[in-house]
Amino acid sequence: MRKWIRGATRRRNSCRHPFAAASFSLRTKTRVPVARPERIHRRELIRTLTAARDARLVLLSAPAGYGKTALVVEWAGSGGENRPFAWVSLHEIDNDPVAFWLTIVAALEGVFPGLGGDRLKSVLARERPDIDGVVLPLLLNALAAQEESSVLVLDRFSRVREPACLGQIEALVDRLPPTLQLVLITRTVPALPLTRYRADGDVLELRMADLRLTKQETAEFVQQVAGLRLHDADLDDLLDRTEGWAAALSLAAGALRSAADPAAFIADFTGTHRLVLDYLTEEVLRELPDDTRRFLARSSVLGTFTAELCAEVADVPNGAALLDELDRANLFLVPLDAHRRWYRYHRLFVEALRAELSRTEPELVPALHLRASGWLARHDLIDDAVTHALAADHVDLAADLFTTHWGRYVEAGRLMTVRGWMHRIGLRRIGGDPRTALCAAWVAALCGERPAARTWLEIADSSPCAGPLPDGSPSLGFATSMVRAFFGFDGVTEMARAAETAAAIERDQSAPWYAVARFVLGYSRYLRDDLAGAVDPLEEAARSTAVTPACRGIASSVLSLILGRLGDHARSARLARTAHELVETRGLPESPDAVLADTAWGAVLAHEGHHEEARRVLERALAVRTSVADLSPWPTLNLLVVLAETALDAGDEPRARVRHAQARDLIAAEPDCGEHLRRRTALLDARLPGARPPDAPAPLHGPGEPLTEREQAVLRLLMGAAPLREIAQSLYVSANTVKTHTRSIYRKLGATSREHAVRRAHELGLL
Repeated sequence: MRKWIRGATRRRNSCRHPFAAASFSLRTKTRVPVARPERIHRRELIRTLTAARDARLVLLSAPAGYGKTALVVEWAGSGGENRPFAWVSLHEIDNDPVAFWLTIVAALEGVFPGLGGDRLKSVLARERPDIDGVVLPLLLNALAAQEESSVLVLDRFSRVREPACLGQIEALVDRLPPTLQLVLITRTVPALPLTRYRADGDVLELRMADLRLTKQETAEFVQQVAGLRLHDADLDDLLDRTEGWAAALSLAAGALRSAADPAAFIADFTGTHRLVLDYLTEEVLRELPDDTRRFLARSSVLGTFTAELCAEVADVPNGAALLDELDRANLFLVPLDAHRRWYRYHRLFVEALRAELSRTEPELVPALHLRASGWLARHDLIDDAVTHALAADHVDLAADLFTTHWGRYVEAGRLMTVRGWMHRIGLRRIGGDPRTALCAAWVAALCGERPAARTWLEIADSSPCAGPLPDGSPSLGFATSMVRAFFGFDGVTEMARAAETAAAIERDQSAPWYAVARFVLGYSRYLRDDLAGAVDPLEEAARSTAVTPACRGIASSVLSLILGRLGDHARSARLARTAHELVETRGLPESPDAVLADTAWGAVLAHEGHHEEARRVLERALAVRTSVADLSPWPTLNLLVVLAETALDAGDEPRARVRHAQARDLIAAEPDCGEHLRRRTALLDARLPGARPPDAPAPLHGPGEPLTEREQAVLRLLMGAAPLREIAQSLYVSANTVKTHTRSIYRKLGATSREHAVRRAHELGLL
């Protein structure tokens, strides 16, 4: 496997003549490079290097173009560093041990003239010099005799692959005198015992992540090279695209000199830009063997990957060893976890690889995405599996994944992810399959999109598809009844009818939907004021092991509310506490679906006299619930009633009136709210002097066609300065719904504006 990634030139195992490197000028190879006038100043990294004098080894290991050499050159010439630097720029011929050590001795002799270089060279000139037994001991003794501290830099160390050379460098590091520090600059991770060096505190490592340019360094460099101060947004975009890769930033900065529109240039600066593509082709891809390039190109269809996923997609064996070799070769791999299991490619690099794939094997791209989708689905990574199915233009596969897994993702709080699947699959494809349409109805209802939910339900109802369904529903009729029963958009009467139908269909207590059906049955009975009849189905749902903890939690919440009304406060408190803790521990307090648990817990706290804490819990739940317009109205109404009751019990009549008025307005908009909440709202009417019962005759009407209860509520809010969006939030509906009511008010009052409508209402004695 080590042979799988190799340089363009074969390893030279022997070099008979001791001065085989003579064709290269030792003076050139041992000269510290001159810093370019236009360079990136790495102040923080220089401080890090200067402070690391105790480290025997400094390793700079990163892909081409990360400024490794430039950084060490700047370090050598910085004011904080007073040690001399012996520099070796290695070439392919230095892969021979004799040439390798001749070059190193020449570099050290330039720093320490009294090192005894002639003697070392004479030993190396022998037919078969004993480097391990003679040369290294002589060199180490000579170095130990030097009083002055120094730094030995081996640049381009990745060109050294000869095991003998690597073993000798390991021996050098192990016996290095404290006055000498070794610096290795390399594109690949050398085969040295780095784990041991790390454990002993003997190494400072700077890798790709450490060498990325910061935002400030990027801004300074662009201004220095291009004479341009970028806008903050453009600078962020450039840094995001290049990920701090110095070579790419240098290419971009040079081109920005003549760019008429810097923002447009940066937006077009991708891995397929000719400057980037030429650099990567010349400096990276050209030196790789064909099978390596093919693997990189094929695996570029993946956003993130593991060794196993790469191996399956690229169709190569032994993926773990292969990816480890790629990692050691520093081929622009970015590890995504501490265990180095998940990776991604550098952004510009992966874009260049995809261009290579489109050029060499375009017909294979859909198949690669399908392989990725299959592997990801088998490993339960459904979101990525859907993405790759769609990238392969296999919409049916994406739809199957959606219909099978949507519920679990929603349960995990990833509703927007599932909603994204819907939009990417496409409305036409969803509408052509009743199973997918049914899932879309669930998602639309959970997002508060009532018209869309009704549309999808009508499509599902019109289909002859029977079932069972991929999500475990026993039939399509059961599933549509469950949606209607769960949300109750068409009133409590229809909600209860649908719940009874669903509970009658699903009789298998071990089925996952059985407990959910029992919950909606119990909840609808609670809303209809059949508290005793609601207890048994809710208890079944609360203790079911075939359902998710979230479902057990909401069943326990409603059961707690019922038991509190029936006087069993001890059990009510236990159930509410359990449901509330479930919400908190699962990280769901910001979910609109947590409102029932918070309502039950708030009611318990209020009963126990903790009114302020109860108010805090209930108000938080209301804010979260009303952040999404047009959700199921009954949990919101329940919450408003409990809030009003809690405020009254605490002696806060103004707050009670506000919540009571909001409850009345919601009942006006949703008149079939069930007897339980209507009765409790009527009890609040009696406790609040001057309050109008929600079912009292409407005193507000126009000169002709009367205003509806909902229009009256909107008209009262139009008196203030709140925009329509805030009015919609206070009424728990969408802004479009408020606009519809406002247009109707204008028509009935003969008004042309908000102010005109309010004035006409005053003239008619309506306000």
